[in-house]
Amino acid sequence: MFGSRRRRQREMERRLRELDWLDQTYGMGAYGQPPPPRRRSSPASGVVSLVVVAAVTVSAVFAIQPQIFPDRVHDLLGTTPERLLPARDIPSGPGDYSFMATQADTGEPVGYNPCEVIEVAINPDGAPGDHQELVETAIARTSEATGLQFELVGTTEDREFESMSMDDPVLVMWADETEAPDLEGDIAGVGGSYRVSAYGGGRERYVTGFVILDRDAYEDMRSGDIRQAIVDHEFGHLVGLGHVDDPRQLMHERGGFATSYGDGDLAGLAELGAIGCR
Repeated sequence: MFGSRRRRQREMERRLRELDWLDQTYGMGAYGQPPPPRRRSSPASGVVSLVVVAAVTVSAVFAIQPQIFPDRVHDLLGTTPERLLPARDIPSGPGDYSFMATQADTGEPVGYNPCEVIEVAINPDGAPGDHQELVETAIARTSEATGLQFELVGTTEDREFESMSMDDPVLVMWADETEAPDLEGDIAGVGGSYRVSAYGGGRERYVTGFVILDRDAYEDMRSGDIRQAIVDHEFGHLVGLGHVDDPRQLMHERGGFATSYGDGDLAGLAELGAIGCR
């Protein structure tokens, strides 16, 4: 019975998101244009970089009354949002972390809704043979650290990472600098998420995003730890972590010494996953 109730709630919330999208497309709402991503300097020659372009790519506007979005909607429908996975305890170990974006009024990080599944699709064109294992491992590690629930929904032919709909699954793909110019030089990956906010203001949240890995870098890369670390790093950006100067953290701008999430990374990820349901 619990599973049936959860499925009904998820279906109702999915339909609400579809109505929001229709409002944005045909009503008062409108999408803004993404700002140009920040270009990061490349590390020393011969070193594979974990650098990622800034993650916030676009803000959308909901053409509905902010006073009934989203908590009042649940009140009117008689539904109660519930976390899909438990929130994680925030580690107290040493280490720095930062966020890609924060709420203007509270300073709380912008993040994904912990009461909704984050769907992920892979475009296998040009991907290495172990691409699914790399993505599945990144999903598992990021979910464990955040308490956010991901679902790998299969493959896709979509590669339009700059013009995604809010209901699109997160897109993971391998490309070169011709298709994704920010992969130029030693940049091995880019990633980020689209954020939305209610018409008239209100709390922002991420709704979908992308992770793009450098096809040529992965062809030459032999270290399994480094291959996985780059994907994990980009998934950290996807859910809202920014760069840090602490070389002990995976989110160090130039790779640092870590090949897995450090104490600071884990604290930031836990905080991103602990935000309230939207």
